[in-house]
Amino acid sequence: MSSEILVNSNMREIRVALTENNQLAELFIEHQTNKGIVGNIYKGVVTKVLPGMQVAFVDMGLDKAGFLCANNVDITKIVDLNKKGWEIGQDKNTTSDAEEESSSSNEDSIIGQINHKIPIQDLLEERQEIIVQVTKNPLGTKGARITNYIGLPGRYLVYLPDASDTFVSRRIEDEAERERLKTILQEIGKPGGGYIIRTAGQYCEKSDFALDLSFLHRLWDSLQRKAIETSPCNLLYEDLNLTFRSMRD
Repeated sequence: MSSEILVNSNMREIRVALTENNQLAELFIEHQTNKGIVGNIYKGVVTKVLPGMQVAFVDMGLDKAGFLCANNVDITKIVDLNKKGWEIGQDKNTTSDAEEESSSSNEDSIIGQINHKIPIQDLLEERQEIIVQVTKNPLGTKGARITNYIGLPGRYLVYLPDASDTFVSRRIEDEAERERLKTILQEIGKPGGGYIIRTAGQYCEKSDFALDLSFLHRLWDSLQRKAIETSPCNLLYEDLNLTFRSMRD
């Protein structure tokens, strides 16, 4: 099957078409004045915690505060949970639906997150600084949907700095290939992080993953340094524009 990516852009918008066997498969349009922010990472501040809804609002420096659900708070980053009588479990989510290999997933359940029932008022407090990533664009009067689980997408991998496992896109169905890919990541992966092997990684060699992994770790190191130097309510990382995202994804 032959595939092509066709790009057309002007001052107002970018249009990207994906064709398969000369037939239109997907069409994406991004307006220059209304760019999406899915995948962007911000240093925010908690402005309000709502125990009744189990959500918090986070000021990221945008027009509207981000919307953070309790189950999208990475509890491994909360240092005083034991003081509050909570134990951190290891019941992790390891599956997702179709868009399981991108940081731009709109799913409520994020790969690698620890399922928990800890009240949001025991996780966050007002004026607390927090690093978040956008999973769903603002819509109407609603702010962006955000998560505290960070995912950095590369060509073949998504790096999960706060996870510890390796996941394989369910679009890769061959079990022998899945095991081969996991073995490669076990050999070259660095401690202190997890990975999602993307569909594009199928049949790739160790050297391909090594280059991607090196880039993602440098990106994460740079982002961490920027987080220390940057004041709250500011952008830390902006995902690629539509043209380059289409080539990557």
